[in-house]
Amino acid sequence: MFTIVNGLPADILGIIISGKTTETDYDQLNPLMEKHKMEHGEIKLFAEIDELNYTVKAMWEDLKTDLHYWKDIKAVAIVTDKEWLEKSMEAFGAIIPGMKVKGFELSERQEAINWLKEQ
Repeated sequence: MFTIVNGLPADILGIIISGKTTETDYDQLNPLMEKHKMEHGEIKLFAEIDELNYTVKAMWEDLKTDLHYWKDIKAVAIVTDKEWLEKSMEAFGAIIPGMKVKGFELSERQEAINWLKEQ
């Protein structure tokens, strides 16, 4: 499930990923990403991840979303207490041209937001 994070700077799109993620979650997220891209010309994403539990259809939607927006996503702050996820997402970001990905612990939410502001 995706929950939108309110109260962030206007140029940062924030989501919390928790529980089971389905393709319906992407039906709600994709229009928000498109609107954010149109308003700001790029996407800075704050993603707090509690757990990853994707259905097969959700994984497919995730891949399609990533491919569609990979040139528009400038920076991603991954906030999680799972070090393996933090490190794997940073490694993934290292192979995507022009995209910056940095992991943060849950206690570093504000640092993640500050980092995104600087990007």
